[in-house]
Amino acid sequence: MEDSNAAPPQVPPPTPIAGLAILAIVVVLLVAYMAVALQFVADTALVGAFMLLWYWANNGELEISRFPAALVGSVVGIAVAWFLAYGPTHMGGLGMALSLVALLLALYLDIIKAIPKIVNNATMLFVTLAAAPLVQLHVNWGQLLATTVLGGLFFAAAVEGLKRVAARFAPAD
Repeated sequence: MEDSNAAPPQVPPPTPIAGLAILAIVVVLLVAYMAVALQFVADTALVGAFMLLWYWANNGELEISRFPAALVGSVVGIAVAWFLAYGPTHMGGLGMALSLVALLLALYLDIIKAIPKIVNNATMLFVTLAAAPLVQLHVNWGQLLATTVLGGLFFAAAVEGLKRVAARFAPAD
């Protein structure tokens, strides 16, 4: 009988030379993204794409099949954080109550994994980031949303393109 709790086989880390090559590619991608994005948005909004890339790389292992849930979860997290700022300031006590209900509902849905393609760990990461008072005081919500979605799509396309290029040069088994 196979142990269903067994950890999946681990992929060995890259060699030091491969690690340097990956680092160089990451730096080029980040600089290219920033050079383009800063033409359209404030620097404080860039964090959305960077957080999504970090989340997808570390939790989704850069698998394209796991990107949509990471992207949607990130957007839901931004929406909940936005409502936490908007509700109380525009609707008073009722807005505070509704925004807290929205937060608690998101937490509950994440805990029970009811709709993991929509509310997931990415949601909680983005709620945590975007609900921080320092972020809420300085962020342009539309720009944060745009950089998260468009930057996320940029990085997903770049990663998938690089995977295809790497596959062409990989030694045959």
